[in-house]
Amino acid sequence: MQPVDRDNLMTPSLSRSYPGEGFFHVLLACAMALCLFAGACKNANSHTSDPQLKGIDALLAAQLPPGTTSARVVNFVHTRGYEQRTSVQPHTLVVIVNHINPETVQPEAARVTFRFDADDKLVGYDLEPAPTLPIR
Repeated sequence: MQPVDRDNLMTPSLSRSYPGEGFFHVLLACAMALCLFAGACKNANSHTSDPQLKGIDALLAAQLPPGTTSARVVNFVHTRGYEQRTSVQPHTLVVIVNHINPETVQPEAARVTFRFDADDKLVGYDLEPAPTLPIR
């Protein structure tokens, strides 16, 4: 007969696994990865953190996705009557966008710099606040 170690008799083992413990760890890892992925996608699609420019950002993201030709962007700008500004950088188009946000029914204005690649395809755009025009 082997002697009984009374000190280890009442101490729970740290290496003991419980039913479903592996599944819980996998589920936790998947939830964390999903949160990181969702956060990365949200930041990638947003071109501004300014809440007053969210309406313009949503409009441009919906109408002019990456890869849109420069001719289509110029047509979009002229059709809507946006003011085009002189750009000093190559492969860029600078426009003042005045827009009424349909959710807030408030005017928004942004200086938008569209960036194109060597094939004149839209790579992205940057938004900066601009003075709004008075409502007529």
